[in-house]
Amino acid sequence: MNLEELGARAEIHDALLRYCRGLDRVDMGLVRGVFHPDAWVQFPESLHVGSVDGFVAFLSGEMPRFVRTMHSLSNSLIEFDGPHVAHVETYLQAQHQGTEAHQWAGENVKLWARYLDRFEQRDGGWLIARRRLVVDWMYRYPKDGWFDDHPDASGDSRNGSDPSLESVAGFSGTPVSRKEWP
Repeated sequence: MNLEELGARAEIHDALLRYCRGLDRVDMGLVRGVFHPDAWVQFPESLHVGSVDGFVAFLSGEMPRFVRTMHSLSNSLIEFDGPHVAHVETYLQAQHQGTEAHQWAGENVKLWARYLDRFEQRDGGWLIARRRLVVDWMYRYPKDGWFDDHPDASGDSRNGSDPSLESVAGFSGTPVSRKEWP
């Protein structure tokens, strides 16, 4: 493995993480930013199959209908098909709590799935050109039994005020923010 491949792996991994942050913070700019302009997304037909712009429009309506979500990635296998294409399988666990406006009103649903992505390096950057979501299984937890008895447990991190969104410094260490983090 050479430095170019290590750099590509890091860039691909960071894109996957930015996508999850964008979902959980309801920041569609972050979500959109990990896809090439002509990307194609294949989620279950009941959700979205089509252009990335249509996908972002779908998410813009869907994500605010959750009280909270948490998308966690684990195993990620990156296999290169030449210097500008990578096939990436990434395991996903996601928790969703529906608002009263969602079909899962008040319920908590856990998803175990995998993202099957085709990343392409274009204009020097690695972004998703094709994404498929494979749902392995889901579990709907009963409405009763969940609690938030810690004062910080129900913080609103989906309104743009989450501390993780505050930049600290660039690679040079030059501060880009006045706020202390964390």
